[in-house]
Amino acid sequence: MKDFVAIDFETANRRRSSVCSVGIVVVRGGEIVDKYYSLIQPTPNYYTYWTTEVHGLTRRDTDGLQKFPEVGAQIEPKIQGLPLVAHNKPFDKSCLKAAFAEYGDGISLL
Repeated sequence: MKDFVAIDFETANRRRSSVCSVGIVVVRGGEIVDKYYSLIQPTPNYYTYWTTEVHGLTRRDTDGLQKFPEVGAQIEPKIQGLPLVAHNKPFDKSCLKAAFAEYGDGISLL
């Protein structure tokens, strides 16, 4: 597979919609052509001890930042039509679906 997007989400709590960061790498023709990373103010906006232990992010890092609809609008054109790969694809794919469902956005990337 020479064209794909690698994606990774971090969440603030147990809810998959609570994405607090996303990173993507776009590969076309076997070459990296784009990279993107953003912190996100999660919904719901609280962090659990265990998630902070995993990624080191806290509410202080993301309060007042853009929420998923703004970030989703930035990543949509980068990933649309490309296969998604991830270290833990079921988790990352469920985060993407939950974030779009949380905000009622009609964008469908999957």
